[in-house]
Amino acid sequence: MNLMGGPSSDNNNNGASSSSSATLIHILLDLGPACTSNAGTLREALRLVTQKLPNNNYGGNNTNNNNAMLSWKEPAVARLIHFFAAVGTKPVTNNNSNNSAAANEKENALSAAFVGAWINDPDWNKDTSNMNGGEWNLEVISQVLSDLPHLHWPLVGRSFDFPEFKIRDGRHLEVLLALFRAGASAAQQQQQQPQQLPLDVITVEWSNRLGQLSLLEHLLACPPNVYSFSVDNEEALDASTVIVDGTLIATNCPNPRGWASSKVLQRLLHLSDDKNLHPKVRDIFVVGLLSCPEIILCALVRLQLSVARSADQASGGDARAVAAANAGAGMPMKGELMRELIPLFFKPTPGGGGQGGHPPQHNVVRNMPGALRRLWSISQNTVVA
Repeated sequence: MNLMGGPSSDNNNNGASSSSSATLIHILLDLGPACTSNAGTLREALRLVTQKLPNNNYGGNNTNNNNAMLSWKEPAVARLIHFFAAVGTKPVTNNNSNNSAAANEKENALSAAFVGAWINDPDWNKDTSNMNGGEWNLEVISQVLSDLPHLHWPLVGRSFDFPEFKIRDGRHLEVLLALFRAGASAAQQQQQQPQQLPLDVITVEWSNRLGQLSLLEHLLACPPNVYSFSVDNEEALDASTVIVDGTLIATNCPNPRGWASSKVLQRLLHLSDDKNLHPKVRDIFVVGLLSCPEIILCALVRLQLSVARSADQASGGDARAVAAANAGAGMPMKGELMRELIPLFFKPTPGGGGQGGHPPQHNVVRNMPGALRRLWSISQNTVVA
């Protein structure tokens, strides 16, 4: 694997990387939350981790530097962020409170002992005020990630494409984005880099398609203060179809710009061509149909016209192949969506049922005039037809 160039298909190197990643995760799990009690302890633990892992996968030989994190590379940091976001948001089981408290106390003591042995300082935790109740300290993790301004953070985001990547729930996503932002913000102060996870790196082709789909699903379900989709003027106009007089009328559509994004829609359509992912993609689109059909209708028609123009105008073998793939992506899914959308806007049936066992159509469209005006500006032929 070329760790400075993003994911690779080299099976031998990928196997070595997966083995190193498993070692990394096992070490951190053995150390437990105590290794994040303060920034100094976490830095020292990670410095020692680099000594246990192959240098070509997780950095250079400078493990004696004051900040050995400077030797870490983008794929390793992507895995770290995913790991810490997962364990830092692990659901709490509701066992008997007394037994649970005792078990937690024992686990915290073991974690502290492991960390003391690991960093060769058994008295490191005499001051227990920093133990954070036995939880992974996300503030400390964010502080240590800010030690990495030398990284190319868009490549960190691209490097989330590894086999074990998956977003479990909204809280997992929120913390992952916050940890990414903590590192990227430090880099942005020294060089022009985006502070949030770039949309471009998460809407290209991934090897781990299921992981990518889990990311897109939860991004669409989160509010703009968690993730703000970057859109162009046309996409912004599509998103505005659920806003009337400055008020969001689609109250169950937390992030309208996500549904208006051509990159997001195109990637979902590509993923829908995978027979194993098609049902999940359909479920995601059903959420959009029930919350903001105005956006999906306009964005889908605009996208179809755009990819058709690109296919007509493409020159060169590679460009034509890409344009043709985009134009043909998700044709069955497009058909399903249009079979739902056309009756909603052009053959409304008050109180009627939806297609294919979906929920009733009434009250789903909240801004019919605004949606049709926007659709008219995109394609008069579509409205007339």
